[in-house]
Amino acid sequence: MTLKRKITTISHHPSIIKDLLSGKSRSEIRMKIHQLNERARKSAEDSEVRSFITKMKQASYDSYHADPNGRLRLNKLCCIEDWENNEVKEIIPKLQDITYYNKCRGILARKPGQIHRKDWEWTLGIIAMKRFGKLNKNNTAIGIGAGKELILFYLANHLGHLYATDLYSTKEWENFAPADFPENPSKYSPFPYNQNALTALRMDGIRLEFPSDSFDIVFSFSSIEHFGGENYSGALKSLKEMERVLKPGGIAIVATEYIINNKNPPDVTNQFYNEHTIYSHLIDKLDVMKLVEPLDLTISQKTLDKGIIDASNAVDWDTSRVGDDFKQANPYVVIKLGNILVTSIMLIFQK
Repeated sequence: MTLKRKITTISHHPSIIKDLLSGKSRSEIRMKIHQLNERARKSAEDSEVRSFITKMKQASYDSYHADPNGRLRLNKLCCIEDWENNEVKEIIPKLQDITYYNKCRGILARKPGQIHRKDWEWTLGIIAMKRFGKLNKNNTAIGIGAGKELILFYLANHLGHLYATDLYSTKEWENFAPADFPENPSKYSPFPYNQNALTALRMDGIRLEFPSDSFDIVFSFSSIEHFGGENYSGALKSLKEMERVLKPGGIAIVATEYIINNKNPPDVTNQFYNEHTIYSHLIDKLDVMKLVEPLDLTISQKTLDKGIIDASNAVDWDTSRVGDDFKQANPYVVIKLGNILVTSIMLIFQK
């Protein structure tokens, strides 16, 4: 460490002078400096997030109105008030199966009444299918990065046929897309379903092995942001493939991750969108598919007050290292990743 750096470190953390004088070892002092730096970094990030939330509340105090009896917008951010909407309240209980919750020991499953953005994503997808007359046996669908999600079994009971596609191979995603799912999807089913209506295939989401104009519905729930490549190229390739295999008049249902405080994404494998890139790197890059309605990027005050969960707690929430009391008291709507605030955004396109 240079003299200049030593002086800077001591000026930032004067408490280490006492450690130096008491004869503590270099390794002990380095460890303390690291801990102090981490504490300072976290404090700065927390302060930045608090400042953003304060500004957002001041700017949009009454800008989000949730009418329990109204038609929920389809292209929007996840807001905690959406759970008060009657359309949502009708569907979500069908996606929170207590038998499945107990079978999974709460891992990647929700007990009835718990608030989690994944259920919101599935519910808005189902609402979109209903509104466009697609949720029936006359329609076929393909899921991209579909894993073993409960929504697959629900849709198998409502559609003519559903193809679930994912890599189904990597250890990294074993909890989400187990390697044996294509051979035995019923092993993961939360409730009885039409086994003849569900086919699971190992398939890369950026290279769909189907002819053009094959499906009435394509969907992907919070997967495309993990498809890699520089500048969201993997996600865009996947959207282009969805566009290609979708029949004219068909709908594409895409949920992905959105940074509400407009920061850059954390890394190449977690390419979350922000207010600029959701258009410039995704929506505006499509040739034929168009949004079915304008995109609403409003986040509600109640969401900022009650719906933010720290990333470490979010992991515990999904891996069941916390109890039901914690889950009930901590809605999982917005994740705080350092100084980044991330939630789900729903995009419904029509070809």
